[in-house]
Amino acid sequence: MSGVGARWRGLSVWVRDSLLAAVLSLAAQVELVVLAEDIAPQLPLQVVAFAAMTGSLVLRRTRPLAAACAVAAGLALQTVLGDAPVLSGYVAVLIATYSVAQYARRRRDAVLGLVAIVAAVEVYPVVRPGVSVVDEIANVAIPVVVWVFARLARERLDRALAAERDATAARARAREEELAREAALAAERRRIAREMHDVVGHGVTLMLLHADAAQARLGRREPEATAALDVVLAAGRTALEDLHRLLRVLRETPGPDDGGPRGLADVDVLAGAAGAVVTREGEVRALPAAVEATAFRVVQESLTNAVKHAPGARTVVRLHYGEQDLTVEVDDDGPGTAAVPGAPGFGLAGMRERVALFDGRVSAGPRPGGAGWRTSAVLPVPAPQHVRT
Repeated sequence: MSGVGARWRGLSVWVRDSLLAAVLSLAAQVELVVLAEDIAPQLPLQVVAFAAMTGSLVLRRTRPLAAACAVAAGLALQTVLGDAPVLSGYVAVLIATYSVAQYARRRRDAVLGLVAIVAAVEVYPVVRPGVSVVDEIANVAIPVVVWVFARLARERLDRALAAERDATAARARAREEELAREAALAAERRRIAREMHDVVGHGVTLMLLHADAAQARLGRREPEATAALDVVLAAGRTALEDLHRLLRVLRETPGPDDGGPRGLADVDVLAGAAGAVVTREGEVRALPAAVEATAFRVVQESLTNAVKHAPGARTVVRLHYGEQDLTVEVDDDGPGTAAVPGAPGFGLAGMRERVALFDGRVSAGPRPGGAGWRTSAVLPVPAPQHVRT
């Protein structure tokens, strides 16, 4: 049985409905032949009426309102002709009622189909005045009940399908956001790598220059020290070549803000372009280039978000130089809407990625005690070196 059911469901809707209409049409015509003696004068027109009722079921899913109207017209005609008691015709009425409720996309069409069928049913008491009230109520109630249950099932299915579509769309959006976030983090890591290459490469080059100078001064006077410097120079040159090779692997087309590592000295220009104010607290001093580059990127991303999400708001950049850390705070007095990561910056995730390299921390959220938004980053730094006098 399951194999037969699967083959039946495998047929197209048109084929299945055509077979249903053909079976009911054949059954109706057989019943009319059996009743031929009772309805002899109206037999040809009854054949046409029942053929319209059963044959229109071909359209019950593709054109449910048209099928319901055709069944109603056939029912009204055969009732006027003499109401032949053909069971197949009654089955066709119930199927058409179910179909217009189940397959009509618009509720208005479904209601119109029901109205047409009920109107056809009401032809009977008009041409046969002696019908009892109970029979009349039953004649109307049966198609109405079928229609109500079928329509409720259709609307429940529509809600389930809509919920599934929404869930699928939500999963797709979440996946797209996750892919975008991963791509943004990967791009940020490549940019960090390029900046680290510039910073470390500069330090290694400086080390090699000093080692070369020391070797030249020592000459042949200190052969052991010269040999040690040879090892340092060889290792340094190898490290520098490895850095260049790594950069070639990571390199991509530079973006508009990929102009190499920036420092805290560039923050004033950046803030001025964004209409922000910069304040510095503590013992202002030069910090490691990698730390300054990271602090600059935090300020850059925070100002980008402030301009994007709180245009016209007053923005303040605070740089607090502590004994063992640098605190970067960017405050605005806008509405306090969370920033959405996006190009050209990489949002909070990118900031955290950078700051985590130095065992620092990042926080972002509404300012305490009022409107606005605050982004804060804390970066560990070497303590200031005081010269003894």
